[in-house]
Amino acid sequence: MIALSSRGAEVLDVGRGAGSRIGLAALIAAGWLGCAGGPGGGEGTLVSAPGDDDVASDDDATSDDDTTPDDDTTPDPAGECPAEMAPVAVGGAVVCVDRWEAVLDEVLPGGEVVPWSPYLAPDGVDVRARSAEGVPPQGYVSGDQAEAACVAAGKRLCTSEEWLAACRGPDDSDWPYGDVRIPGECNDDYPGHPVVDYYGTADSWVWTSEAMNDPGINQQPGTLATTGSHSGCVGGYGTHDMAGNLHEWVADPDGTFRGGFYADAEINGEGCDYRTTAHSRSYHDYSTGFRCCLEVSGTNTFTFPRPRPAPAPCREVSGTNTFTFPRPRPAPAP
Repeated sequence: MIALSSRGAEVLDVGRGAGSRIGLAALIAAGWLGCAGGPGGGEGTLVSAPGDDDVASDDDATSDDDTTPDDDTTPDPAGECPAEMAPVAVGGAVVCVDRWEAVLDEVLPGGEVVPWSPYLAPDGVDVRARSAEGVPPQGYVSGDQAEAACVAAGKRLCTSEEWLAACRGPDDSDWPYGDVRIPGECNDDYPGHPVVDYYGTADSWVWTSEAMNDPGINQQPGTLATTGSHSGCVGGYGTHDMAGNLHEWVADPDGTFRGGFYADAEINGEGCDYRTTAHSRSYHDYSTGFRCCLEVSGTNTFTFPRPRPAPAPCREVSGTNTFTFPRPRPAPAP
């Protein structure tokens, strides 16, 4: 039987005795197992079945015998970041990056935490950042407010280098999903201009700070999308919406936001290379948002992806051994 596991790999249930021989033949035909000249490897070799050895987030630091779980020495990188963050390789190190654009919670004087409207500027409000899927992200936020919100959540604003690494992914692509833009794959193809559409004019007064922070702008149909709703707009590290939707502030003291927004992801650079430096960190309007980063704790080493181990020698299968493909994944660390 072939079933799809939660990790997206095919799990093959191989029976015993004669059934196991049939199962192995099926594995060879499917390319999971093979010797040289076959679909899986070189002559005289047996390619291991797709278990932890074939997953970039595996916790095996070196090739092991795939039978002894305690010879795994490097934990799964996902275990080092909170669930709402993704581990991203940056210049030989690893940083945790929010998977989704941030939303805000207001922290009341008594310590109670309540949701803050994503359509209101948090001027003079004590707020805390949160990353969540399926919600409208926070616009109308300045770089200073974004940084303070990240710090209040125990995180920090991402540097430009970290943000770019998360957007481009391990393949170093121009867009989160590849090198060629696909209009609408991310939320970046709004027709017209949302401010002009909202007010019905392009007169000079609509470009004032007050007018451009009207909460109704991002509530127009086809403007701001909920986090993660564009399923194709996800990078190789698992971060969503890094092109389009909202500009995202980064930790530049002179003021920089990246990635474009729902009406433009090309004018100031394409996709991940989009960068705006025209405003100070105190600036905000309907299009400005952010996400947070976090240092990885501990001293574990990560590899993205880990090289595939050398195949074992090919041999005949005999007896009544039971085969399991793949080996069960170890339980995550607390």
